[in-house]
Amino acid sequence: MGTNGHYVVRYRNMYFVSHHGSDGYPEWLGLKVLGLIRQPNAIATFRQVFGEMLDGLKSPSHSLLLIENGDDWDVEPPSPERPGYGWKYEIDLDHNIFHIVDMPFFSLECLPDDEAFIQYITDDDFSEDSAVEDHIYQDHYGNTACSLKCPPEYKYKKPAPPIVDNSDLATYQSFMCTGSHVALSDMIAVSDIPSEVEHVRVTLLEVMIGQAMYDSAVGKELYAMELSSDHNQITDDQWSIACFMASFAFIPQMFEHYTHVVHPRLNRKEFTWVREDTVVCMATHLYDERCLQASVSRLIDEISKRKDSHGCYFGIAFSVFHCAVVKVVKDAHTTTFSHTSALQFLPSFHAHSPSTPGITALARLGHRVDPALLKRIMDIYHHSRHMYLDTEKSLAHRTDSSDDVPFVCPGSALPLELWREIACYLPPYALISLGLVSRLCREAALTVLCCPHLYDYRLVSAPRERPEYLQRRHLSLRTASFSAVRAGTPTIVDIGVQFRGIPSKRMITPLEVNCSSLYVTLSIDS
Repeated sequence: MGTNGHYVVRYRNMYFVSHHGSDGYPEWLGLKVLGLIRQPNAIATFRQVFGEMLDGLKSPSHSLLLIENGDDWDVEPPSPERPGYGWKYEIDLDHNIFHIVDMPFFSLECLPDDEAFIQYITDDDFSEDSAVEDHIYQDHYGNTACSLKCPPEYKYKKPAPPIVDNSDLATYQSFMCTGSHVALSDMIAVSDIPSEVEHVRVTLLEVMIGQAMYDSAVGKELYAMELSSDHNQITDDQWSIACFMASFAFIPQMFEHYTHVVHPRLNRKEFTWVREDTVVCMATHLYDERCLQASVSRLIDEISKRKDSHGCYFGIAFSVFHCAVVKVVKDAHTTTFSHTSALQFLPSFHAHSPSTPGITALARLGHRVDPALLKRIMDIYHHSRHMYLDTEKSLAHRTDSSDDVPFVCPGSALPLELWREIACYLPPYALISLGLVSRLCREAALTVLCCPHLYDYRLVSAPRERPEYLQRRHLSLRTASFSAVRAGTPTIVDIGVQFRGIPSKRMITPLEVNCSSLYVTLSIDS
């Protein structure tokens, strides 16, 4: 069997690798590694041996932890990076987890026997006549994962919430809290039932989250984020994933070829202002009350630094798995706040529906009126760079009430409703031009620009249930069908899937992991 495999040990955030040029399959190398760590006092022995090696000592017993036909531990020096190819079986002494191909599977403190090991890493179609490697279990997003058949006592354990110092709660306790489990609809004064445009934005965000979870590099990082003890342990790639998910609903909903629309990559910061009135901070363990309150405190402190203006601000504590929305109201004399409970954001990797309360909340929060939307669209839309317009001057022009009505011809002032009807027939770059004519035209243009646009197709509605053709193989978790309009002509746009014989396009997202951008396919029924 000429299959590459790696026997890996992680200790003190360093990886020791023993390469095997053959027999790397689970039923050989996988079971060999399992047998070593299942021996009495194995965890203590491994820690002693690899601790001595990290301290520069050549432990006399290190060879006892090797497996026949594999390289010695000193062929490659220990590295902070995992090996990048082939079958991998990792003994993670930092988290007490047995990993397979970089994905967490079992607890080192309670490991299955050989037969159960094979059973819990394979799918329901596996039989004794099958090859294990052809039936490795996958979650509903296509990531290698531990089977749902595995009992809880064998599965890897997630870290407990960190201890929160009382000083981290000082801000929460010093300001007036007007509500700690407030519904978002009450917080932003909207109906409990999303409008049609809000439903479109919610569905689009569900698809983007599903597409990210389906990407193998992103999927591995999401599983790894479950093992973070606090937000300071989040890696740069993990921060990029989390910030993409948290901020997507707040960026201008315009997506096209990268030569026309470019959403800037976000640089890592403790706090990211996704709008002039909305800030995001990364967190972990938001389901824990003290962790939630500590994150709320951090957001209030950040918002309080904006001493230049009073008013209403929003903060988002975001852990990928949960989110919480904070509303801070500042006036000349007092500051009050309220917040939601911790809302599930990321769907389960074994979900049957892409919908979560957190996705709905952020999509609706992002749909609020944004006074700076036109300026933000001009910043990302490259067509506007060829209009030879001074953006700041154009946006500042005609701001008094005398210029509410654009010039058409003498005595032909058009009402707002008619300008909105005209705007519905215009592509995005023409809407930008329209928005610069007057305040009235700007209002008409923004009514249309707040709807998601993909390659000049304006998404106008999405069915409440995914179509039957998107129900197969869990496609509905990462795809959706939208009714769309382009220049007044209706069509269907399927996002996240490509059909034979139907024209397709690819849209680039602001997410980049391992130097690779996340692309999403569109199929347009023209």
